Amino acid sequence: MNRLPADQKLKCAEFMSITEATEAKAIQYLKDASWRTDAAVDNFYSNPSNFANKFDKKSVETIFNKYKDLGEQQISEKLPEFVKDIKINDELMELAVLWKFKTKQMGVITKNEFMETMERLRCDNISSLEKQMETVKQQLNSKDLNNNSSFKEFYMFVFDLGKAENQKNVSLQMCVELWTIVLKSKFDNLQIWFDFLNKHHKLAISKDTWNLFLDFVKIANDSITKYDSEGAWPVLIDEFVEYYKENCK
Repeated sequence: MNRLPADQKLKCAEFMSITEATEAKAIQYLKDASWRTDAAVDNFYSNPSNFANKFDKKSVETIFNKYKDLGEQQISEKLPEFVKDIKINDELMELAVLWKFKTKQMGVITKNEFMETMERLRCDNISSLEKQMETVKQQLNSKDLNNNSSFKEFYMFVFDLGKAENQKNVSLQMCVELWTIVLKSKFDNLQIWFDFLNKHHKLAISKDTWNLFLDFVKIANDSITKYDSEGAWPVLIDEFVEYYKENCK
């Protein structure tokens, strides 16, 4: 591992922490996944040869049946109970649960999503899932946005989760709610962004703007002077930078 760049060392350590795999196996899976941690972890758990113990699918189905809605093949009404039982007690991690289960709808986990995710994570009981989510919590709470591929993937997922049916963009109100949850501990001047949007935009947010705002946060957290207005930024962020410079002196 000593020969790896610093960011790849961090990803390797993260992979090993999640999977308890050897360093050699971590490096191999990460290389195969172009150093995308989540993809590497998914590939690892998708390979049965990495596990000595057999996955108990019936046990997972029993867990699903405990929390599923009456007469439905989904968990929705008892989702708060489910997340509480895996020791989730904040809004960020509630979204993280939906991210890990690759849900298509806010507040709903279908049976297929539940069964496939539990098998992918090799979790056939509540305690093993709780352990997995504790690792996810550590990943998402890291202050280092520049070397946190997991947070970036989570952040991008959250936008799609916030979209109303058949809508390409997300309403400003919903984006403000989601940004508050995912970025409140990572960008001290988040309220300035909200003030700007409410005064000068008042429209839905595109996926491009949502994604690139995270890149802006990385710059702003370092020094706004490093922002390059000649770069491929959305006009909205260019306009915000001027507003930001005037209001964050």
